[in-house]
Formats: sequence, structure tokens, C-alpha cells
Amino acid sequence: FNCFSTYPPFIFCWVQDSSLLPTTMVKFGERLSQNRAPEYPPEAYMDYDKLKEIIRDLGKKKLASVDQTTREVSLTAPPPTNAAGRQFTSSDSPTTEEDFYSCIDAQLVKVEKFTLEKVTELRNQISSLEREVAALNDAATVANAAGGTSSQHRPDEAVFDRIRNQADSVAKSFLTLEKYVNLNFMGFHKILKKHDKNSPAHACKQFYINRMHNQAWVRGDYSDVVVRLSSVYSALRNDQSAE
Repeated sequence: FNCFSTYPPFIFCWVQDSSLLPTTMVKFGERLSQNRAPEYPPEAYMDYDKLKEIIRDLGKKKLASVDQTTREVSLTAPPPTNAAGRQFTSSDSPTTEEDFYSCIDAQLVKVEKFTLEKVTELRNQISSLEREVAALNDAATVANAAGGTSSQHRPDEAVFDRIRNQADSVAKSFLTLEKYVNLNFMGFHKILKKHDKNSPAHACKQFYINRMHNQAWVRGDYSDVVVRLSSVYSALRNDQSAE
């Protein structure tokens, strides 16, 4: 399980996955779509395209020109202005920076919730495997105490195969989750960089990057999943070697 043993988990090992390495041919939105896990719903991933659309709308705001044809002004009803305090033109977008902030906040919450749900599922599955392995050990202990040999009382090979296959499934699920976390983490970095490039007066990348690093889905320590799963494999190997 050396391929799992990265700390902090997830975020410093994504470059090991060649499918996530930057390319000059494929835009990130396309790469995100191509690398989604088929067992995960698409809506579990960050909505990169929606955030990009908001950034595009923010870029449509233009400086209004002076209307030289108007003959009236109002002292009680000033004309509507954009986020920069300038009068709206017909080409202005009603989208504001607050729309971007609200959207990315919601996306961060969604990804964190999904990650923690999946980690909980993995831990529950490992707990089930540990109980099965413990039951095998208890049966072998009782058999030895009764004077029998471990080979006479050990479970059928099919039992070991079933538990091993379940452990393999948990290991695969962990790697799938690892890829999910890294893909979203990279996506947030890229969309924030794009936002700051297009809206330098409202730069927010550093704020959100710091915030992400304080969220459980990024800074959480999930090494117990690897350690416990390794113990299950070790126990299965020991039982089989005793045959």
C-alpha cells in the first residue's frame, strides 16, 4: 500500500496520476468531465463550467459612456450602476462578484460533504472486514485450544477469497476517492486563477486557497483507512500461511 502512503493525504500525490497531469491540448473543463468516476454522480463534482460562465459574465461589464442626448436628471432616482459604480449599459451583465463567491462557497461545501460521506463509508466497510477477520482468528484459537490443527478447522478457501475481494474493493474505492479529491482540488485552483486574471480588482484566490486548506476534505488525516486495510491483508496472509 505504498501507493497510498502520502501525507497530508490526497493533495500532494495527484501528479502520480498521469490522467490529471496538465496538457496543452485539453482544457480543464473537458479533462474534468473525462476523468469523472463512473460510479460517482456528475453533480458530486465541482461545477467548473458554471463558475467559468459567471467569470465570463463578469467580463461583460463595460464602462458606460456619457449619454449626451439626455435632457433630464433625477435627484431622487439615480440610474442603476454596476459593481464599479458606473452606470449600466445595454451590454452590461447583471452578474456580480457576489454571485461568484456564493457559487464557489456552495461548491466547496458540496465537495467536502461528499468526500466525508465516502470516507465514512470506507471506514464502515473496513470495520466489517475487521469483524470477519477477528471471527476467523477466534475460530482458529478455539480449534487450537481443543487440540485440533489449524488446517483441520480453518475456513474454506472461498471465505478467504470473499474477504480478500472485499478488501480489494475497498482499496479501489479509496483510490477513486483520492482521484476525486485531487481533481476537484485542482479545479478550484484553476477557476480561482482564472477569476483573478479576469477580475484583478476582486482577487480572491489566496483567500479561498487558505480556506480550502483548513477544510476537512483537504487537511483531514485519512491514514487510518490505509493502516487498517493493511492489517486486514496481513491477517489474511498469516491465516493462509498457517495452512
